[in-house]
Amino acid sequence: MNAVLQETQRALIDRQNHVSSIYVGGGTPTELEPQELDRLLGGIAELTHRDKRCEWTVEANPGTLTKPHIQALQRHGVNRVSMGVQSMDNESLQRLGRVHDAEEVRSSVRILREAGIQRINLDLIYGQPWQSESGWLSDLDQILDLQPDHLSAYALQYEEGTPFLEALRQGKLQACPDEQVRQMFDLACQRLEASGFHLYEISNFCREGQESVHNLNYWRNLEYYGIGAGAFGRIGSLRTRNVNSPVRYIELVEGGASAVEETDHLGPREDWMESLTSGLRTREGVSLATLDERTGAQTQRWCSGILEDLRGKGLVHADSERLRLTHDGLWVLDSILVKLFEAWPRG
Repeated sequence: MNAVLQETQRALIDRQNHVSSIYVGGGTPTELEPQELDRLLGGIAELTHRDKRCEWTVEANPGTLTKPHIQALQRHGVNRVSMGVQSMDNESLQRLGRVHDAEEVRSSVRILREAGIQRINLDLIYGQPWQSESGWLSDLDQILDLQPDHLSAYALQYEEGTPFLEALRQGKLQACPDEQVRQMFDLACQRLEASGFHLYEISNFCREGQESVHNLNYWRNLEYYGIGAGAFGRIGSLRTRNVNSPVRYIELVEGGASAVEETDHLGPREDWMESLTSGLRTREGVSLATLDERTGAQTQRWCSGILEDLRGKGLVHADSERLRLTHDGLWVLDSILVKLFEAWPRG
């Protein structure tokens, strides 16, 4: 925590400590003891200048979120909490290796609201090997009963180094068929949109005006500081990654050195590709004029034939102002990006 606060102080010197959003997570801050979390959040609060519009999110798991944790959030101005619920079925939670149950989810939401933290995001996972469509709809309905203003729904990914991928390779687990995963995505869109939510990013739904400010910044390919071991950041054309080892991270920062291990200078082509990759995940899509002004590209001219083909297949909406994907297009985002990337002139 000392090192994180030191790095935060150094990073913000050139910005007079003004920030538009803060996001503490990418691990689970509520694993800390309440007094430790209080100290960390208090240090961040002292180092940053925030107005009432600043969005401050902290990630949490229901199994580790207690009233003393929530009091620490409230004390220092945290106004948004993102909880990793994953499922409202207790058997599924056990299979996913989660330490909480559905009742703890309900309890956590209740005590957050009692503490005055109204902006709550709940994460769910669909496409689980044992999950039926009716089970997925039950998860959604139970989450809707809690009346969150934001919901993230992620298709299960089989990551390297996880027991799930190993079980899949050994034939002990059968992955949910792609067509069923797509059906679950469509069911989520239908059920949530009927309940007043709109899909504003490929995995994120919210009520009107409740979009995540911090995540929109990522998807618009704008600037952010990465603080902590393994953190990524992007300032201007410079992308950085800190050392992964917490021990080495502490040694570097407390020794007065930079914790950055990798630095990439993003040229026009890389910036163009990343802006398309992140922007096309969203319903707002990409402003072609802004993209071309920023990168020197000529997207409309270079991609005219590709866009015409994709438009004919019902995968994109494209005009002189903006490029965005249709509902069907979102589902095949990767293949669309491959085609667009090939349009950058060689040499």
